[in-house]
Amino acid sequence: MGELRLLGPVEVRTHDDSVLTGEPRCLAVLAALAVDAGRVVPVATLIDRVWGEDPPRQAAKTLGTYITRIRRMLEQAFSDPSVTVVNHSGGYRLTTRSDQVDLFRFRDLVVQARALSCTPQTRVALLRQSVVLHRGNPLTGVNGAWATSTREHLTGELLTARAEWAEAEVAVGNATAVLAPLTTLVDTNPLVESLVVALVRALVVAGRPTEALERCRLHQQRLADGYGTDPSPQLMALYETVLRGDRQPVAAAPATRYEVSGAWPVTEPEPAGAGAGSPSSGGSRSVIPMAVGSVPGKGHRWGRRRVMVTVALGTALAITLGAATMFRPSDRTADTSVTAAPSFTATENFSGTALAPQQWAANQTQRENGSSWSPGMVRVNGGELQINGMGRNPSGRGNVAGAVCWCLERGVVRTYGVWEIRAKFDVGPGYAPVMGLYPDVPEETAGWGFLTLARLDDGERRVMYPVVRGVGAGPVDGAAMTGDFTTWNTYSIEWRADFVTISLNGLVILDTRTFSEPVTIPTVPMFLYVQMEPGPEGAIPAPNHQTPSQVTAHVDWARYAS
Repeated sequence: MGELRLLGPVEVRTHDDSVLTGEPRCLAVLAALAVDAGRVVPVATLIDRVWGEDPPRQAAKTLGTYITRIRRMLEQAFSDPSVTVVNHSGGYRLTTRSDQVDLFRFRDLVVQARALSCTPQTRVALLRQSVVLHRGNPLTGVNGAWATSTREHLTGELLTARAEWAEAEVAVGNATAVLAPLTTLVDTNPLVESLVVALVRALVVAGRPTEALERCRLHQQRLADGYGTDPSPQLMALYETVLRGDRQPVAAAPATRYEVSGAWPVTEPEPAGAGAGSPSSGGSRSVIPMAVGSVPGKGHRWGRRRVMVTVALGTALAITLGAATMFRPSDRTADTSVTAAPSFTATENFSGTALAPQQWAANQTQRENGSSWSPGMVRVNGGELQINGMGRNPSGRGNVAGAVCWCLERGVVRTYGVWEIRAKFDVGPGYAPVMGLYPDVPEETAGWGFLTLARLDDGERRVMYPVVRGVGAGPVDGAAMTGDFTTWNTYSIEWRADFVTISLNGLVILDTRTFSEPVTIPTVPMFLYVQMEPGPEGAIPAPNHQTPSQVTAHVDWARYAS
């Protein structure tokens, strides 16, 4: 079977195991398409990725020449004729299965290894397969600013997976086997703390506590000398454990490090507009610090033909943005008429352990029925954003859910552009995952409206639908789409001054230009949000006993392009 390779030198492996390469520009075009395989990449985006700020005079024509060469290369490499580059209005799309691109095979293996049902033996086998796909520096042979930035992101993903692989090996009794490769990785990447932690644990379990302590001290000294910071609480706690002589300092870690816990702690809501610093539970480093202020929880059910926005929401939103603005640098001011910069692109792949507090915010709002949104229900874990909902609240104060927006200082708030998000949703009744664009101005503002990329009301997560609403008009529903939304899907929306299209995995499912009646398109700046509606609906007393103990929305990445 043929394969497109990005996790090392960019190349195409043919079905008979020979390797096809090409000139650097052609490889750059191939890489620029392959990282977004299955999605339409606009011509302007491709030109920017391949040539940066200095494109040739006839860049679009030259790009077409490279596309032709790539099609021939794919035809030669793959026995499957569906693997090709397809022309779209204003862009190109590489059609291929996820197992035919090493980057997506790698990500799928890591996701499987992090599953709740994964046994230690299966986890280590999956992670072994994932790290074998790493053949060197990603996108080798491709130059330019985009390639450099993408290479850095991919390297971060690969190093995180290697740390998880090492800990999985330790968990099944193979600590000695990982010492040599881990030592090399730590020496090459001394500031990647997950690798340091994995090495220290392996050294302890292998019966070498003195070396483990020395690694801790060396890391602490490096941080202090170079950055004036301390190691994470996790590493400090591990150091103390080693000092106490515990040969198994992380016996439970492999079972919880990669998973979403089934029993989230109940977080008591704080008053709206509370300051930064949500307390973490048990010192977990994956809990997101609470952002300044709050974000609109959109405390209502945006059901089909029943979209309602309340005055209270507008008030909460104004408080949110006002509080956030108070803490912005003094030489910058809020601007509710922000417009997209030419060729502006921003991507968030959640490769760290927390959301950037000056870009993202988690909502904290109490609903009238006793349910609430809490920052404790939002976290970054294992390369993805996780937005949780917890029912059967033992406090008796209602269900608790998470809501997050890409909306603060240096965040992404634009008027027109293309927004994409890759997500999946757990099965369970009582919660309605929803994601879309929402304005940062009151409803009475001229041009007000909102756009819902996807709403999934049914508990089996088999049906989703989009919604468009402009000021002074009722909601316009897209056709309900059936599918398995418990697996990864890509949702996108193109929002322009005169039309809106919403797509699922590249297939347009709503296009306002095809409607028989005119549709009012919102014109005010909006931000991306993802949330769980905590339920129950309306005046139904909380807690809702039909709600499951936990439901999670998983977000792999989000992207905006003007």
